Amino acid sequence: MIWYPPILTYHRVHPDPATDTPTLSPMVFARQMAQLAQRWHAVDPDALAAWLERRGRLPARAVMVTFDDGTEDTYTQALPVLARHRIPAAVFMIADNVGRPGFLTRDQLRALHGHGVTIGSHTVYHAYLPSRDRDQVRRELVDSKRFLEDQVGAPVDWLSYPGGGYTAEARRLAEEAGYRAACTTNRGTRRWPIDRWALRRITMHASSASPAAIWLRCSGYYNTFRRLRAPS
Repeated sequence: MIWYPPILTYHRVHPDPATDTPTLSPMVFARQMAQLAQRWHAVDPDALAAWLERRGRLPARAVMVTFDDGTEDTYTQALPVLARHRIPAAVFMIADNVGRPGFLTRDQLRALHGHGVTIGSHTVYHAYLPSRDRDQVRRELVDSKRFLEDQVGAPVDWLSYPGGGYTAEARRLAEEAGYRAACTTNRGTRRWPIDRWALRRITMHASSASPAAIWLRCSGYYNTFRRLRAPS
């Protein structure tokens, strides 16, 4: 059993599916968020971090919504839906992609933050950390944090490991860099006690749109039977 709220992972919300990135149509995404708003209690990353640090409480049926990469559709397509349902979320931005075509700009990052969306780091270059040496990993974690904090004008306390890949050293460097928590995919070294620098997430697809599928992914049972893969 995973003893913390389900953390859902989205990538693109766009009418045109991508072959290399999980993509939901705006209609399917809106349907999923409506179901979450009706049956679950979406919490922001600060609330979850405080709970993990044993400094706060969470509501029943809590869930957290996250987005990886920082594509511009997070602002143009996802934000209006999140705002309509008052669902907080986190966007893990690839620092080097800020302002590049198809990705969020500085102004969009600040607008997301102003609407209650937490901006987190997805490293500088979307680097797969197990393939990098210690100094490279440190730069990916520290430089992306500093850069994004300057762009957003707010602390960047959360990290998402690209591809879910991390090592014990990368996890330690994330803690040293000042992140309050970090997300992976289905990787880890243990299920209990909770490691807040190796939080598992559930990738959402268009096939997850039915009420039964949403319930399964948010119930806690879904994670119970997922095989725990090695960190790297």
